Amino acid sequence: MYLASTGTSFATTASWPAVLPADFSKISVSNFADDELDLVAPLAYFAPLANAIVEDGPDRGFINISVWRGPQDNKPYNARVMENVLSLAWFYTADRTWNPYRGDPAVRVRLEAALDFIGRIQAPDGAFSEYGPQRYNLAATAFMTKFLGRALENLAVPDAPPIDAGVLARAHATLRKALLATLTRERFYKVGSFFSNQYGNVWPGGLSWFRIHPEDTDLRMLWEKRLHQSAGDFQSPAGFFYEKGGPDFQYTLGTHGTNTRSAWPCIRDTPLAPVWITKETAWFEWLSWNALLQPGESWIALNRAIESRKQHPFFSYVETPMAELIPAARAFSLSREGRVAGMAATRARLARNWPGIDPLKTRSFGAFSPYTFLDRRDPAFYPTNNERDAARAQLPYLVRDRFNHARHDTRHDTGFLYLRRPAWYASFAFGDPATPQQRYGLGFVWRPDTGILLQSQSLVESLAWGTYAEKSELPFEAASFHARITIAGHPAPSPLPAAADLDQGDLTLTYPLAPDKGKPAGEKTVAFTDAGIDVKVRLPGAFTEHFPLILAKNDTATIEPDAIVIHRAGRETPLLTIAFRGASRAPAIAENDAPLPDRRLVLVRIPSDGQLGYTLRF
Repeated sequence: MYLASTGTSFATTASWPAVLPADFSKISVSNFADDELDLVAPLAYFAPLANAIVEDGPDRGFINISVWRGPQDNKPYNARVMENVLSLAWFYTADRTWNPYRGDPAVRVRLEAALDFIGRIQAPDGAFSEYGPQRYNLAATAFMTKFLGRALENLAVPDAPPIDAGVLARAHATLRKALLATLTRERFYKVGSFFSNQYGNVWPGGLSWFRIHPEDTDLRMLWEKRLHQSAGDFQSPAGFFYEKGGPDFQYTLGTHGTNTRSAWPCIRDTPLAPVWITKETAWFEWLSWNALLQPGESWIALNRAIESRKQHPFFSYVETPMAELIPAARAFSLSREGRVAGMAATRARLARNWPGIDPLKTRSFGAFSPYTFLDRRDPAFYPTNNERDAARAQLPYLVRDRFNHARHDTRHDTGFLYLRRPAWYASFAFGDPATPQQRYGLGFVWRPDTGILLQSQSLVESLAWGTYAEKSELPFEAASFHARITIAGHPAPSPLPAAADLDQGDLTLTYPLAPDKGKPAGEKTVAFTDAGIDVKVRLPGAFTEHFPLILAKNDTATIEPDAIVIHRAGRETPLLTIAFRGASRAPAIAENDAPLPDRRLVLVRIPSDGQLGYTLRF
């Protein structure tokens, strides 16, 4: 039975009991299980969060503290702020010896007020707003299904402390309306095909509802229909999930990964499991071409030149249940031993300085995140070091030392090439950019013995590989361009396959350099051979070729009359030689802000006028 959401009265005056701060003199680190050590800080911060809830007036129940959105967005109309209702529900229901808030009347009154407030800011059809009053959007609505759904699950466990029955009924009606809005608004589905992480919140949100209301078969049928439909609409044939129409590592590793982690326990033993495994396999296979292990380092560099929304140059690991089933996911996972060591280090640090918590940082986007409580119940699979390393050995650029591999996205007619030779591995992209921050062309160059050597940067000016017209801060490769491809002198398939190896042999791309209207065009040829990467540029007028090199602390870059040579201490041979011909004056070298840990970003610029040729040798 689903009760319609009704209006609720709110007091004009209120005097709630204060939520008292946790007394850490009565709690020790030994009270916390290893996988609960990340809750020490939220425990310390919970009282300020709860006491910031508005007690009376039209905003009664609003979380009036900027810790999960910036101050400019921490407004009563913004449902995203209220995602911390999960934090309230978790502390109110969690049965832990160290949790003083279980069943606390001061927490209960605030939780009930927050649940009712969420219902009051909901549109009649179930949608929520984010950036202005009644500016209803997919993100606010779908995210609410996930966080409110989990909060109501916590309140539904048999031994949960009591909550007002009317408040609970209204909250259930609020959740069902939000699910219906997400699943039935065609505009929301269309937006989801461009911002897949947003729509994906409805998968765990719906599953929370079905756990509480297994009898709601009508809604389940609608939910399953959208899940099947989304498989072809939200994911590129190349393997990535669409974010603003292109590939984005931060949103897919982040929000999408959490959606998967939350949904999988409910799906794994059902007929829907193959649907999920298929799309996740395609995603992790895509990642395996674009995520670069670094010898001797714990971080993994990314092909960030193609990222469509955020700026995410590297990551350390993933935590996902998919690692149990998908080898490529296992390759990038936190290992079992690494997790144990990390928890032991955290416990030792807390024991030395208990509780060692800095003051809550307000006016901050993520100072108190509800994700901390979302992920508590959702297990990841942690491979052993040996299992992880065995999976890493099967990554495409490690298991083979020679290939030409292609991926193709039909939505933007974009080609992604991955080229491996014994001495190096590189990527190249061309087509119609999905967003202005993307930089196509040469995305990265990597050596198997030392790691990444070149990484084009998204968004920022001047720090991507390519050809720059005089006074331009963006390369020609930042605009739409299409390339002719030959392999060993023969035309490559056109269009490229969605995901397949191409023939072996030297691969050459040729594409126009189209300057402003009225100016003569040029042409560029990039050839990938066993000897290196050979480039020829022909362009009337002055131009500059840029190389965003990634160097270690003690690497040196030396300008010689016809070459730039990169050396590493202790090595007899250079890491990289850029042998050039046709420079109009001496190249320039400049340090820039480093995007990768313990690395430098060194921008090399070679000026020319008319024609330039160069070869990257390894």
